[in-house]
Order: sequence, then C-alpha cells, then structure tokens
Amino acid sequence: MTDQKNGQEYLSFVLEKLQARLAEISQSLLDGQKEIENMHDYYWQNYTEMDQYGYEDYDNQQALLHQVNANQEQLLLRSRFRKMLDSPFFGRVDFRYDGDDEPEIFYIGIGNFAERPGELPLIYDWRSPVSGLFYDFDRGPASYLAPGGEMTGEICSKWQYKIRDGKMIYGFESDVKIDDDILKAELGSNGEVQLKNIIRTIQKEQNAIIRTSPKTNIIVQGVAGSGKPTVAMHRISYILYNYEDKFRPEDFYIVGSNRILLNYITGVLPDLDVHGVRQMTMEQL
Repeated sequence: MTDQKNGQEYLSFVLEKLQARLAEISQSLLDGQKEIENMHDYYWQNYTEMDQYGYEDYDNQQALLHQVNANQEQLLLRSRFRKMLDSPFFGRVDFRYDGDDEPEIFYIGIGNFAERPGELPLIYDWRSPVSGLFYDFDRGPASYLAPGGEMTGEICSKWQYKIRDGKMIYGFESDVKIDDDILKAELGSNGEVQLKNIIRTIQKEQNAIIRTSPKTNIIVQGVAGSGKPTVAMHRISYILYNYEDKFRPEDFYIVGSNRILLNYITGVLPDLDVHGVRQMTMEQL
C-alpha cells in the first residue's frame, strides 16, 4: 500500500477544502434569506404605490423567485458536500492520455467537488464520463467517451479506498476487479430495510446498463436478488446528471406492484442526488 500516504494526504487536503466551501455556502444562505426578507418588507411597504400596469410588481416577484431558487440550489449543494465529509472519494484512476508523458490523476466520489464553481474538480462525480475508467478497465489500454469525442490512453494505476467519518480505513491498488469481500461488505446483509447505493462497487456489466444511452430501449433480466432495481435507480441518476438539458426528474415514473415495494426501491434515490421522481403502483397505472 505504497500510496496509502498519498491517499491520506489528499483526504486531509480535500476535507479542508470541503469545510471551507461549506462555510461559504452557509454564509451565502444566510445572506440569501436576509435578501428574501428584505424583498418581502419592500413589497409590503410599497405595493400600493407600484405602477398600475404591474411591471414593478412583476420584476419584484421575479427577483424573489430567482433568490428562492438560488437558495434551494445552495441547500442541495450543502447537503451533498456534507455527505462528502463522511467519504469524499472511494476511487482513483491514474490515466495517461495518448501523447502525454505523465498520467493525470482522477479521484472519484459521490459528486463533483471543486474549490470554486467552474474550476477543475478535485473530486469527479461517479456519473461523469471519465469515471467510467474506474468501472470498465483495469491497468492497460483504456478509453472513455467525452463530449469532445473518444479519449484514449492507458491506465497506469487504479486504487480503491474506504473512508468513514472522514477517516481512511484502507486504500489498495486494484489491478483486476473490486475485491469480493469488499463487495459483500458494501452491499450489506439481506436484512437491510432499503436498497443501498452501489457506486463504490459497480461491476462492468452493471456499468454498461447504467451508462447506456437513454435513446436506447433496454430490458434487464436477472434472477431474484441480482440487483435489477438498484441498477435501475443508478441509471436514472446517471441520465439526469448527463442529460440534464433533456430530462427532468418529473419525466420518470417508477412502477411497482405496491407502495411498500416502491418505498423500498426508491429509498436509495436521495442518496444518489435524485429528487422529484414520480412513482405509482400497477393499480394506479
């Protein structure tokens, strides 16, 4: 485990940056809430004097809606970053692009994280194109499909980590596949009351289903207990992340035989950063 120290150092670095971003978001939320209160006060103090055509009234409503939406986005971001404090990343891929001398290092976690919006991520979302390298390839030639086309190169190293409560439990270099003991530990026992996310342990065959284009109709067959609903929930999360300009959560329906089953299946969605997906029983359909 020669990279254990590097993984630990990077964990400490990322946790520090996460705490700083969370402090900024909390302050932004306070400022945003104060702005909303000021807008309400201004409206009630001046609404009788606003122009007769309602332009000023409309502008005030739009400004209020914009601030409310901005606050909601910040709340979701804060929720995601707080989850990442527990385990900022679970994987790492050292990928040398064709024509380059040195590999680029990609740490993979439950969501994207950068010091500032728009900057190069310190952690890459498991649903991002480059993260497919972690699930689909071992050391050697590899490629992934980016918005600009196919990116080819070589995986020089691939690492897996387990982090809990912000502390490194272990880190090891993985040449072949996710260790079976780790897979069993991550999936948990059959007595769980809801499905768990499997982003740390997605297998190559599951990843192919999850990342299939939404333009393609697919039927997934498997024996009981093979993880079909879990893969389906991760596919919804993947589509909403990568095709946000084409799909909204309300565009999806999850249909099950009864409400208990639906609650069991969809319990994993908030953990996958998915909110607002509709569900119905067969009877309702």
